[in-house]
Amino acid sequence: MDELSPKEQYEQKKKEKLAVEVRNRNVSKVKSVLILALIAIAIFGGVYWLIGKNRQTTGEKKIYAVQISDQGRAHIDVGAPHPEYNSNPPTSGWHYEKEADKGVSKKQLPDEQLIHNLEHGYIWISYRPDAASEVVKQLENFYGFGKKIIVEPRKENDKLIAIAAWNWLDKFDPSSSDSLDDAELKRIGDFIDKYINQGPEPNAP
Repeated sequence: MDELSPKEQYEQKKKEKLAVEVRNRNVSKVKSVLILALIAIAIFGGVYWLIGKNRQTTGEKKIYAVQISDQGRAHIDVGAPHPEYNSNPPTSGWHYEKEADKGVSKKQLPDEQLIHNLEHGYIWISYRPDAASEVVKQLENFYGFGKKIIVEPRKENDKLIAIAAWNWLDKFDPSSSDSLDDAELKRIGDFIDKYINQGPEPNAP
């Protein structure tokens, strides 16, 4: 093989040097991309952690209620017969002309009266008469002055506790027969926050 001329040697070295520079630039680009990717992952992870931390602190709302089909808003006379309601307790349908007073009732009120309250955006909290006194006290504490909330005993409940709003219903048996735990109290509170004053006549008292 013939020896390369000085000019050819120069050109060859120039090409080799250029190839090294291109390779080094490519390596630098790859390193830069990897560093940026790591920074992005770190930022995303930090934001995700902060969001998760905030959710744990503030308490994300979880609604357990089921939606019930609307049965209308027909008024009936006290004691008048009517078709069967589609939930227990009912959340809409045939009801009396006069609604119940807001607050805590120690005696059971007619469903037909309380449906009128639901129409006005009330929350109706009911419990079976066999509920422990502490449970009853905890439920009654959800009522505050002026709030559209009624708390009452109701023997027809198929679960110990039922929370009703217009077309929405949640009912459950507490994990303990003695009292409601924090999660169960939050469950009721979240229902109230979401559905209070959401009936067809929210401006009614």
